[in-house]
Amino acid sequence: MEITKKDVELSGKLAKMQVTGQEADIYKEQLEALFKWVDELKAVNTDGVELTQTAHSAHMRHDEPKQDPALARTLISAFNEEQDDCAKVKKVL
Repeated sequence: MEITKKDVELSGKLAKMQVTGQEADIYKEQLEALFKWVDELKAVNTDGVELTQTAHSAHMRHDEPKQDPALARTLISAFNEEQDDCAKVKKVL
């Protein structure tokens, strides 16, 4: 699969990013390297390998959350709506 500079520029547009020609060249190389790596992974024989489960808590931070009421009020006031005790944001698509 060959990635063209035009593909990179279109991807940037879809992500609502401005991508310069120089950046498109850099991203093109990075994406090609990523897809090459994925192809290498596809070649690995995983027959007989059992799936394992991981605890979600292993990926969570264990330090205490910061509580700053003034900052919390400032952040909450930045959102117009709330739903189910969460800040409601515009659809991201």
